[in-house]
Amino acid sequence: MDIFTSWSGERSKAAALGLKSLLQDLFEDAVSVFVSDHISAGEPWAQRLGAELERSEFGILCLTQENFQAPWLLFEAGAIAKKFGAARVVPYLIDELSESAERSPLAQFQHVRADREGTYRLVQSVNSTIRPGKPVDRLERSFTRWWPDLEQTLKGLEASHAAQPAHRTDRELLEAIWQRVETLWRAHIESRNTAGQLHSEEVQHLRNLRDQPTTAYTRSATLQKELRHLRDLGLIKNKKPIADLPASFQLSQFFDLTDKGEDYLRDVEPAGA
Repeated sequence: MDIFTSWSGERSKAAALGLKSLLQDLFEDAVSVFVSDHISAGEPWAQRLGAELERSEFGILCLTQENFQAPWLLFEAGAIAKKFGAARVVPYLIDELSESAERSPLAQFQHVRADREGTYRLVQSVNSTIRPGKPVDRLERSFTRWWPDLEQTLKGLEASHAAQPAHRTDRELLEAIWQRVETLWRAHIESRNTAGQLHSEEVQHLRNLRDQPTTAYTRSATLQKELRHLRDLGLIKNKKPIADLPASFQLSQFFDLTDKGEDYLRDVEPAGA
């Protein structure tokens, strides 16, 4: 089953990528989750998005206080709902939304909150659409196993949101608007690769996995966050939940470098290096 995940803004995008990882860990080959960031360099974005919307059977909207009225989100929600009906479009609430959200076109859809209970309800909806779906007991066990990774990602989004200033000057607002417009322009027109998104430590993890797979690591909250980021970008594949990593481990025991990760390293490393 094809699932279309819509986002707008960095917090929403991080949630969409984390949710994609969770759904693919739970359902493996039974679902294909599209997040619009995964468009290849040079590919016409409007045509690709149209094709993905056309073949999708389920839509998830990652909503924050900043984006719930974004025209792009509303367009994608309307396109999916027109084809499949409101029952297959689920707003995923990362934040508590303001009262004005009740007058939004998105109010027609049954939302869930980005917590354990709400996420499991979303997973149940996806499972009910898949034929055949997982038995309830297996679904609950799998969800319990993989949920902690997404939970940590969502907690990080709460912290980053709380750190934002409550009030901004007119200049700060204009600069924020300009940055968002510029980000959208780059996202739709320029290359969609992951270059520039990784910290040096994360790039080193990729190199270690390729060149020194037996590198010994010591678990820490920072390391787990970096590994979740690489996993959500599709650069590595984890063999067990990142939340369950032992206190010390060899990288290759629990992670594989994906083809996308190999391509990333080739892109960032000089020829002949």
